[in-house]
Amino acid sequence: MTARAILAGLLAHGIELECTPDGRNLVVPAGCLTPQQRAQVLAHKPELIRLVLEAEHTTRQLLHAAMRACDHWGDSQAAREQMRQDCLSTPPHLRPDLLAHFKNAHRDKP
Repeated sequence: MTARAILAGLLAHGIELECTPDGRNLVVPAGCLTPQQRAQVLAHKPELIRLVLEAEHTTRQLLHAAMRACDHWGDSQAAREQMRQDCLSTPPHLRPDLLAHFKNAHRDKP
């Protein structure tokens, strides 16, 4: 099983991995992993860390692009917060596509 498949399986079960601030370890809510999942995470730890860090970077970029779209449309604070929540509720594997949409739809035009 690949690290990407392991991460997708964990997310499908509502288990989100995070990295420690130094980016060297993973944080998983206590008691959430089965022994098999724990073994898979440990066996693929470096790749999972890379994927989680990548996802965090994409999410930061997505939120920035979404707020630029809100700026463009002059959205209220409530609308901006709703946009933020909508972006965060987008499944992680779909966030790169949403980011690409925002970048394409709201790029600076000459």
